[in-house]
Amino acid sequence: MFGSSRGKPLELVPFSQAKPRTFSPLLCDGLTARGLSSFADLLALHARLQRDHPDHRVLASLDDLGQASYTAGHGTDYHGLDEVEGHDLSGLSPEVFENGQHQGYLSTPAEFPIRLANLLARARDIRLEAVFGLLDWETSGDANDLVTINTDPEAFLGIAREQEVLFQFAPVQSAAEAIAAFPNGYFQSDLSPMQNLVLARRLEAEHGLSLFGIGARLLGFRRAAALGEDRARALATELATLYAKTPPTAADQLARLLTGRDWLLLRYTES
Repeated sequence: MFGSSRGKPLELVPFSQAKPRTFSPLLCDGLTARGLSSFADLLALHARLQRDHPDHRVLASLDDLGQASYTAGHGTDYHGLDEVEGHDLSGLSPEVFENGQHQGYLSTPAEFPIRLANLLARARDIRLEAVFGLLDWETSGDANDLVTINTDPEAFLGIAREQEVLFQFAPVQSAAEAIAAFPNGYFQSDLSPMQNLVLARRLEAEHGLSLFGIGARLLGFRRAAALGEDRARALATELATLYAKTPPTAADQLARLLTGRDWLLLRYTES
């Protein structure tokens, strides 16, 4: 995913020069990164891009870009996030209409507010408590618990030099709302895009952790300063509650791991 420091140098290709091939159209501007050498380099590039785009929220793709693109497309369709009924379409480009009718899916940056509005409307009645216990702490044989994931994220993500990372510049006010740019959560056993939004809001409001990335299985969060011991323990206790079948020692292990860190990876899928 992030490449090798001994391989090709870091290459950043703006979408305006070469739009990435994704399962469904991306509605936000951004760039494709190739040759990132580590997870730390991904975080550093994200921070740099966020500084360069203070009026947007930068969202990185994480694990398995191809699968994440596929499920984002299907999740968008399944949850009706591209529905245009009830929205003002008068300012849209003629290219999105066929015989006077909207083509039925969103494909241009001008349509992003429609996607965002649909996501926010569908998340309005979702409560955080409804998310708790939907996923198991670990699925058998997968070593996908939060302690394992956050101990060695590069091993879990499966780094490969040839893979690409997309950075989208989402015109939203909060980091959680950037989910509208890549609304993952399609399978019945996953948290939905709306549930991910509610969870991301909670982590930002309570723990200062802002969403920075979405992959096929993971949400990525970061904060302005490293977690102190007390804050890490409070976060770990809440995350242990989020999952079902959490071992008694999990919260303590996770708290020790997160102390002194300013990022978190969180699994939102069953496996």
